[in-house]
Amino acid sequence: MSHAIIAQNIMQVTLTQAQMSKGMQPCYNVAIPNADLNTVQKNLIKKIQENNKVKFIEQDMELQFLGLVKKELTNDSINIYCLIIQKDTLIEINMFVESDSVFFKPNEDKTDLASDKIDNSIRNYLLSFANEQYRLVVKKDLDAQENLLANKQDELEKLVKEEENLKKENASLENDIDEYEREVTEIEKNIEAKNDEITKHTLFMQTIVLEEDKKAAEDNHKDLEKEKKQLVKDRGKAKDDISSSKSKIEKNNKTINENLELQEQKKLEIESQQEVVLQVQKKLEGIK
Repeated sequence: MSHAIIAQNIMQVTLTQAQMSKGMQPCYNVAIPNADLNTVQKNLIKKIQENNKVKFIEQDMELQFLGLVKKELTNDSINIYCLIIQKDTLIEINMFVESDSVFFKPNEDKTDLASDKIDNSIRNYLLSFANEQYRLVVKKDLDAQENLLANKQDELEKLVKEEENLKKENASLENDIDEYEREVTEIEKNIEAKNDEITKHTLFMQTIVLEEDKKAAEDNHKDLEKEKKQLVKDRGKAKDDISSSKSKIEKNNKTINENLELQEQKKLEIESQQEVVLQVQKKLEGIK
């Protein structure tokens, strides 16, 4: 169903001639847009059977209700024959009303008030039913369009939440970077101190005479070098963590920019869908 601004479908009941089980006969015709044939048939049977125990006969796709008393149409006992036909996007109903073996058609003489009253009653009866069915169609469409709008709004909310989470993650990463940089500064101080300690120890070793003392000093020197190596390794890891965090922030910023573009697109989609919902609401309200 197109949702460019939809012109209100004004349904009309027209008097015509159509083929049925008893040949070509006068009937009342109405067309319902976009309706489902099976639903219309089920609901029409239910409507005609209201306040009547009479069962219907289905013969060659023709619904036959025999021996009805429908006071909203006439006080006489009548037979109603209905043909429900699918024509592209329309469901057409041909209703034939028979009384005393004669199919009703209004007297051309408008001074025949009884005939005019039955004619109006049949038209109103069929038009009321057609409007009810069309209202169901439009209400179903409205529900679908409102669901689509709700889904788009949910998608926008998810995008906004994703943006918020990425910004929170970036803030956390910035804090991590500050901590890593402080760690690097502290480690570099420790490395500098360790270098001084190693230099002093190297000079001290040059003053040692006894071989036994030299061996202990060399072992101590190795420990100092090992401690320095660990500090250098820790500094490298901290710098790698800084680099990794900055890379993650850069990636997140790119995702945030893409997310903001998607948000703008989604907002336009929502505005467009809100207009569709509004038009379908107006269409529903216009069905009398």
